[in-house]
Amino acid sequence: MTAFWLSAAAMMLAALACIVTPLLRTRAQQHGPAFAPRHAAVAGLLIALVPGAALTLYMRIGDPAALAIQTAAEPSPSENHADSPGSMQAVVSRLAARLQRTPDDAQGWAMLARSYMALDRPGDATQAYRRAVALNPRDAELLADYADAMASANAGDLNGAALGVVESALALDAKQPKALALAASAAIDRRDYDGAIRFWERLKNAPDLTPQIAQQAQRNIDEARTLATQDKRVRAALASASASVEVRVRLSPELEGRVHPGDTVFVYALADDGSRMPLAVRRLQADQLPTTVRLDDSMSMAPNRRLSDFARISVAARVSASGKAQPEPGDLSGSSGLVSSREEGVIDVRIADVVR
Repeated sequence: MTAFWLSAAAMMLAALACIVTPLLRTRAQQHGPAFAPRHAAVAGLLIALVPGAALTLYMRIGDPAALAIQTAAEPSPSENHADSPGSMQAVVSRLAARLQRTPDDAQGWAMLARSYMALDRPGDATQAYRRAVALNPRDAELLADYADAMASANAGDLNGAALGVVESALALDAKQPKALALAASAAIDRRDYDGAIRFWERLKNAPDLTPQIAQQAQRNIDEARTLATQDKRVRAALASASASVEVRVRLSPELEGRVHPGDTVFVYALADDGSRMPLAVRRLQADQLPTTVRLDDSMSMAPNRRLSDFARISVAARVSASGKAQPEPGDLSGSSGLVSSREEGVIDVRIADVVR
């Protein structure tokens, strides 16, 4: 059994690879080698933050009382090795069976979720974390783990629904280490390097931090500063030839009940001359929110009306159930107000109004 628990502990560390690998792979595919170092740094820090997980696995699953089940539920000798009592699968199955009888055990659901991550089953882990969070919604560490699993189940996307959970964790505990690391990684993915630096600095200054984690956080800060400098140079070079803006679009929680996943979302830029003809348009679906999109000259609807033709623009987003380009009563909308057509930061658009 000692060998098994050592194996289980190793599997918990392996679960971290399931979390960070999509981050490394997805961004590397999209942006090339220049973006790999920052994710390697995030992965290193997350590994440093996780060692307690393996111990928790032993303390929860290794406790015979935590896995007590009826004799009738024990696997028979004829079953294959993958389902034997000494296998990880069997241990997790026992815990899942026990939770069906004791569904109000928040710690049990959290442990089941961590076990699913060890088995590379992030979808199941997300479901288990959801049950744990429903029973214990004010546990910042649990919320950070939940966000981690959500991202892993969604190709490493920390800027989708997972980001809202990370923000909830930080609202409960502004110094929660894992939530700060995830928030920094999400900011890096959005190319919000200044935001990432702020999160890393908060993590570096968090209490009771080990020297190793503090050093890794500082390395990440240095890397983010390098990336920020490079990004500004690239943006400056592009700005001389064309204009583009990055837009963060999110839906107000108060309006979520009025939106269906298949509703159309228009994200568009308008000139400051009063014309309602968009300078650039992106079309999305509501189930992609929140998201970050880029608007640029290539999306112009007329050759003489491009982003680069105007110094000041406004950016707006509208949710349409009908999918029509013209606004209709009942559509949901939001706007940024006037900004530069060569805005270097991410423009935030919050959909919070109802078209009358």
